[in-house]
Amino acid sequence: MSANFYLSSHANHHLHPRYALLTARLDDLRHANEQELAWIEIWSASAMQKICKRLNLRQQVVATAVVYFRRFYLRNSYCETDPALVAAACCYVAAKAEETPVHVKSAVGEAKVVFNDMGLVSFTSDHHRLAEMEFYLLEELDFHLIIFHPYRALIQLCGRDGGANAGGEEGRLNKDKMLEMDDTTLQMAWFILNDTFRSSLCLVHPPHLIAIAAIYLAFALQPPASAAAQILPPSASASAGRASNGSADAPRPGGGPATRTRRQSQDASNNPSALTTTSSSSSTKSSPSAPDPITFLASLAIDQSLVLEIVQEIVSLYELWAQLESGSSNSSGSSGSNRGSSSSSTRGQSGGTSSSPDEKVVAILRRMQEGRMRELRDERGKQVQAQQAQAAVAGRRGG
Repeated sequence: MSANFYLSSHANHHLHPRYALLTARLDDLRHANEQELAWIEIWSASAMQKICKRLNLRQQVVATAVVYFRRFYLRNSYCETDPALVAAACCYVAAKAEETPVHVKSAVGEAKVVFNDMGLVSFTSDHHRLAEMEFYLLEELDFHLIIFHPYRALIQLCGRDGGANAGGEEGRLNKDKMLEMDDTTLQMAWFILNDTFRSSLCLVHPPHLIAIAAIYLAFALQPPASAAAQILPPSASASAGRASNGSADAPRPGGGPATRTRRQSQDASNNPSALTTTSSSSSTKSSPSAPDPITFLASLAIDQSLVLEIVQEIVSLYELWAQLESGSSNSSGSSGSNRGSSSSSTRGQSGGTSSSPDEKVVAILRRMQEGRMRELRDERGKQVQAQQAQAAVAGRRGG
């Protein structure tokens, strides 16, 4: 089950349409707008990353914890639970699932330090509450703990997986057909994947599509030489290549076969002996070159519109992230019809002040929880009044 994504619980039970995510947030939308809920997603992922870093856990554990957190809140609301306690429990369970367990007291201690720094001084120091929360979390996850992350797909698409050479000649041929990425672009795509966990993409799209979108965005931010050659005229692309590379003989980090072939042909045009050597060596042994990024991405048997949709969501994520980290906020402007005028003014006061991102989100969570508590008190008051009215009617009839 863990070797095949399409047979896993991840593919069959935990990929949801976009409207399911909006339905899960209906209770929260009465106390906050969509932008503020997106800020909570960004804040929670950052909090879990800090907790796992203090516990010396790998990025894989962070990603698993974030996915657990997203799945839990697909069935629950922020205003009725304690997101800080849930985040700590997700880190604790993810460490177990990724076979790097930590002691429950260590998890509580490090989580308390992180949340105290974020302004949540009320975070519990009782490890029994975290242990109890673990059982609630497992129940909400339906005990589906195996997570497929886009990191594996990224490595396989770039031919960096060690298993590509383990299959003999067939493995080498498959690796020759993989995408060629230098180390800088690969690292950028990896960082983009890390950032995607600050959104709900893992609940909507399969991991291989998220990995392809990260590759697309990485090449958009740092176009390869082959793409520049197709877009620019030959003279402009040559001058751009000289300006970016500095020297034609300077080695590029992680340069693939295609880069070396172009450089050898340039050297051979200036040196006839090099041309003879190159032609003789190519006649004795010719190895197929890796496809250029544009050809590779276009040849994939996927829905390209989905990839572009994911790219747009990643770009929107960065915009929301920048708004959260900025000193000003427009959250009060989009409060709209979800709440009354008094609560809208409260939101404007909490979002309009210049504060740190942690302080903003903590204030939003407190306001949401207080609003939900007022709703519950009003509901209980109405129930008591209804019961008293029924008792009065029954008393008059009996008299």
